[in-house]
Amino acid sequence: MATLMHAPLTCSLAARIAAAEGGVSLNTEYLNLRTKTLENGSSLYDINPLGQVSVLRFDNGEILTETSTCLLWIQSQSENSHFHRSPNDPEYFQMLRWIAFCATELHKQIFRVVFYPEATDSVKDKIRDLAPLRFEVLNNHLADREFLVGDSFSAADAYLTWFFVLAENARLNPSEYEHLNAYRERMLARPLIKALIESDRLKDREMNQQIIPEI
Repeated sequence: MATLMHAPLTCSLAARIAAAEGGVSLNTEYLNLRTKTLENGSSLYDINPLGQVSVLRFDNGEILTETSTCLLWIQSQSENSHFHRSPNDPEYFQMLRWIAFCATELHKQIFRVVFYPEATDSVKDKIRDLAPLRFEVLNNHLADREFLVGDSFSAADAYLTWFFVLAENARLNPSEYEHLNAYRERMLARPLIKALIESDRLKDREMNQQIIPEI
């Protein structure tokens, strides 16, 4: 069974959400991303020299890094026909599109700077100014659909849902975007997702990781 190196509330939560919704079993090794230390005392740097999550480690010692790649592997393992998208399914490439959007337009472009302690407030505000156009793109896409792709939850939804777990902490508010806000509320209300978020918040405090600014 694959093992997810997981720092509570960080992007590896998207992988946990995908695994839960897709019915894919994963072992979880918690780590404190502030110190890069796993609960067994080893260093994340020994697994990923960049010291970043998401990371999946397999029984043969191989690893996968990057949240987008981990999400794709998890969805490929799912036997849930409502979650899994095969590469020969036209929805597969739409799923890739939105995973890439979340990775580049939201996660790395916005969160990476807003949560970076060395960035000045003026730089963070300029980066926040990028959000409205991206929210508008999502809002228009979701105007007549419940999910990002097709008629059911996908790995792309897992990534976007994670973004909204921390959006308020980043001082990003999608509430004026009717369809996007309704989507956010639906996703965060899903029972499996609610349970994972609550679990992560408790674990974050327990580990004294707290790398996400409190609101």
